[in-house]
Amino acid sequence: MLLLSFPGCCPRSTVYVPVREARFRTESTRIDRIKLPLTAEARDRLLKFLKAGGDTDRIGMDIVDPGAESRYTPLLDLLSNPVNLALEDLTQRQTYAKWFGKSMVRQVIDAREDSPPAIDPVAVTDGKYWWVFYHHQKRFTELLVIKAIPQQMKR
Repeated sequence: MLLLSFPGCCPRSTVYVPVREARFRTESTRIDRIKLPLTAEARDRLLKFLKAGGDTDRIGMDIVDPGAESRYTPLLDLLSNPVNLALEDLTQRQTYAKWFGKSMVRQVIDAREDSPPAIDPVAVTDGKYWWVFYHHQKRFTELLVIKAIPQQMKR
């Protein structure tokens, strides 16, 4: 009974979001990060990435996910409107609840950076992708989308 009273003593797994190789992310370099609110050009770029199944090598060659446009267009509409880009739209309000669960990750590991960011980004997943939101003064300013790595162990 005594062991059950100390839940903080049990080991817990910490979730980290690794920034994957360029092929599986929406940017080659940090300078290429998608600016928010989304412009028509940024929406098109993001939609091509999603249709290619998160593999930039397939953009323009294969449509891996033909349902991506219908599934993600309402989300891209929200990200195009400056009204919906407050940090609390993701943390407290239900603005993005249809796509993302309530769990958010602040541990985004990006080996391209010289040091950790001054303000930790917020990463959320829709199961297929990690959506990493960078913010300033509690407003989303940039977005990085990364193809998620399956959590099961490969054998």
